Amino acid sequence: MKTLTLTLFTSLLVSSLSAQVVPESMADRGTGRAAWLDEAKYGMFIHWGVYSTLANGEWVMCRTRIPVAEYREMASKFNPVKFNADEWVAVAKNAGMKYITITSKHHDGFAMFDSDASEYNIVDYTPFKRDVLQELKDACDKAGIKLGFYYSQTQDWEFPGGAGRKWDDAQKGEFRTYIDTKALPQLKEIMAYDPTHIWFDTPHAMTPELGREFESIVRAADPDCIINSRLMYHGNQVEGLKPAQLEELKDIGVDFLSYRDRTIPPKSPWEYWETCMTLNGAWGYNAKDNNWKTPEQVIMQLTEVVSKGGAFLLNIGPTAEGLIPEQAVKNLEAAGEWLKVNGEAIYGARGTIFQGEGTFITRTAAEQAALDKEALATGAGKKQKGHRQKDYAWLATGREGKLYLHFFQWPTEPFVLHGFDNDKVTGAYFLADARKSAVNIKQEGGTVTIKLPEQPLDELSTVLCLTLGVQK
Repeated sequence: MKTLTLTLFTSLLVSSLSAQVVPESMADRGTGRAAWLDEAKYGMFIHWGVYSTLANGEWVMCRTRIPVAEYREMASKFNPVKFNADEWVAVAKNAGMKYITITSKHHDGFAMFDSDASEYNIVDYTPFKRDVLQELKDACDKAGIKLGFYYSQTQDWEFPGGAGRKWDDAQKGEFRTYIDTKALPQLKEIMAYDPTHIWFDTPHAMTPELGREFESIVRAADPDCIINSRLMYHGNQVEGLKPAQLEELKDIGVDFLSYRDRTIPPKSPWEYWETCMTLNGAWGYNAKDNNWKTPEQVIMQLTEVVSKGGAFLLNIGPTAEGLIPEQAVKNLEAAGEWLKVNGEAIYGARGTIFQGEGTFITRTAAEQAALDKEALATGAGKKQKGHRQKDYAWLATGREGKLYLHFFQWPTEPFVLHGFDNDKVTGAYFLADARKSAVNIKQEGGTVTIKLPEQPLDELSTVLCLTLGVQK
């Protein structure tokens, strides 16, 4: 953890606001189908399939224009003999993740489950002949982890008529035939695994009427299963939706917003929302990509998302053999150890009046161009203006009666915050301090001054809990 001088902190103080430090917004907080997502906050995304064999990302079939017959031949040899569902779920649990979302069928059209609608699946088409989704379902149930499925509802590069880019005559066909013959029947099939959520993606050619067809299948199987906004809109479209479009989403039955890949929005018009990131640069396994997020970066991004009221879905890409890369496991476990101590500042926490402070991360033009090219190549679309990643000095989360200050850079002088006009700070202690020793604080009106020890208690992020009462 870096140290930060007082001069920088005092130049970045939050302006005084006549509001509660942890606003009591949204009276219906904690209700509705997606209430569990708001409590869970942190999940594991898994992109895994035939594309893992080529070790070059999940869009490799499209990017390199592999003919359907050639890709199907490769699929027929897919044999992930080292896959162990209990081990995967243990990695997620040790990381502090509360739910898993795995690709049941990605855009390449290959199903990672036993499907009667299409023989092009891991049980019928490969020597592996095991149902990955069922094994994960059993492991998640034992571990108390929620399990949901990613399903590419319209884009399919294998089935004639599936939406998306075309480069092979074998892909030509009627879109509605694809919907009726494969997409809707397979959705019914994956609902039989009793998922807690369905994560749709790349909604090419979707209409409200078609959206209701997909939603009705989910609701008929399980009225409590939640659905993301990519049923109808691409992630990069969500921030630009008009009120009428948001109302239409609610009318169709969407439960939470899915923002653009690798994007943390400044705010959200809905109570329940999620954003997804990759632990390295790729979604599907890429043997050349060793640009892993450090445990501190994972914790910082998770905290930022929670501070803005959302949930954080962090992706890994297992190998073709069925192994999660070793470095991914190490970094996730390190972040998980931090969560064992500081989890109350994350799980079920919400935003506060404090935005946190930090410096923008700078990239060269070439680095930014490479990121933009990758995003466009994998369907993420163009990024909204003004979204620049920060290296945070501190962030804040809260819950009723408590404010949590997450320090990523350690102050070398007393830390000062304004904005406590309606709140009285009744105490302060570090979550990493088992004895909960009192920390020296002083409040004068709406200003609180905190005298911190010389060294942080945790190298990833030291969390200070302020207990709150009402100003008299």
